Amino acid sequence: MTKSGKIWIACGAAVVLGAIVYYSINSTRKEATTVQTTKAQKKDELKATVSASGQIRAKKFVDLQSEIAAVITDLPVHEGDTVMKGDILLRIDPIQTEASTYSARANYEAAMSEVRSQEFQIMNAETSLARDEANLRASRAQLEQAKSASTRAQTSFRRRQQMHEEGLISRDEYEAAQNDLKAAESQLKVAEEQVRQNELSVQTAKNNIEQMNTTKAASQARARASSASLKGQEDMLTKTVLRSPMDGVITALNVEKGERAVPGMTFNPEATLMTISDLTTIQAELKVDETDVINLALGNPAKIKVDALPDTSFEGQVTEIGNSPINASSTSTQQEAKDFKVIVTLQDPSAKLRPGMSCSGDITTNTKHNVLVVPIQSLTIREVEVDQDGNYHEPDLNKSRKSVIPVADAAKDKTSKKELEGLFIVNPNKIVRFRPVKSGITGDTDIEIMENLKEGEEVVSGSFQALRTLKDGDRVKVEKSAAVASK
Repeated sequence: MTKSGKIWIACGAAVVLGAIVYYSINSTRKEATTVQTTKAQKKDELKATVSASGQIRAKKFVDLQSEIAAVITDLPVHEGDTVMKGDILLRIDPIQTEASTYSARANYEAAMSEVRSQEFQIMNAETSLARDEANLRASRAQLEQAKSASTRAQTSFRRRQQMHEEGLISRDEYEAAQNDLKAAESQLKVAEEQVRQNELSVQTAKNNIEQMNTTKAASQARARASSASLKGQEDMLTKTVLRSPMDGVITALNVEKGERAVPGMTFNPEATLMTISDLTTIQAELKVDETDVINLALGNPAKIKVDALPDTSFEGQVTEIGNSPINASSTSTQQEAKDFKVIVTLQDPSAKLRPGMSCSGDITTNTKHNVLVVPIQSLTIREVEVDQDGNYHEPDLNKSRKSVIPVADAAKDKTSKKELEGLFIVNPNKIVRFRPVKSGITGDTDIEIMENLKEGEEVVSGSFQALRTLKDGDRVKVEKSAAVASK
């Protein structure tokens, strides 16, 4: 073989060996991940909003229901009519209610008659008591007279007895004095007995009067019960005529003349006869998720769109925020999503709006100006190592994993795992580095970055699949940069 041939063979071997080495090196290098990127940009205005759906309603409305089960005999109004407070809306058959009222009135009058009769009986009993008390006073006076007569008779008898013993008077005179004493004592006993009888009569009369007063109190209680029953029946009779409780428009009429009105019950929606609404103030009743309602405050501005008027939006503000979930029940589970009622009052409602129309609303919870933003999807969460103070330090990718760390340094540099919110920043070598950031308010497509990011830095914004699998230090291939965050 010639010398030139050997040279060519050596050169060919070197080329083949170089190709083998190049292929080996590139075969061990990780394939670059295809991503989309965007640059952090200042935005003149960023609004944080909460979106929700609901329906249009009047601020003031009344669902009218009947308290009487009877046939509707007159219905002079129609749906859409304007009514004034006190206008007659419908009449219900009053026959049964009138009969009940007449019966209650008769019971009341009978009870009052019984009370008056007992009052007359008490008056007569009090007159009899006064008579018995007069007799008692007279008998007591007679008793005092009888006592005096008995005392005089006893004195006269003792004197006559002494004179008889001394022989100064005859036996007939002595026996006459003795008989006078017995007669006086007998009259005293009669007077005492008469006093006791009169005292018993007085006590009996007082007991009768007390019993009559007790009976009268019971009759008065029955009369009051009859009066209350009569008032209730008279009230029910007035409710056979249903009048408008407010000025407004009949926005719903659910009955016709001749139908039977059903007493209102919460579990029976068919009991609502009609709805009267005051359309001067229109509101949107929205259902806001529990995760969003905490960001709302009274006075937040809102834009309302009505499905029936797709080309018109209405300005409004939040005037009411519910404190309890809508349709919360004791049987609901903790994992069940809950909505809260939020009322938005429209500032300039259209005359075309009707209660019950479906709508959606965007409520602005915060507005900032001249803020640094990135696309919402750029923000991600990664579990990273932090030091004992909870601070994240960007790891050195060039540091050998097999390098030996002194025991003292290892104890000093003890780390732990923690989930942090951050961005993947693309460096000039197309290597992404994870950087924790502090976010602010969130707009429709952008999110505010408050710390640890500079304007113009390139961040990974997609795809979602790439962001889920991307790791710190990965090599990337920028497929197509996303549009810069708009001003």
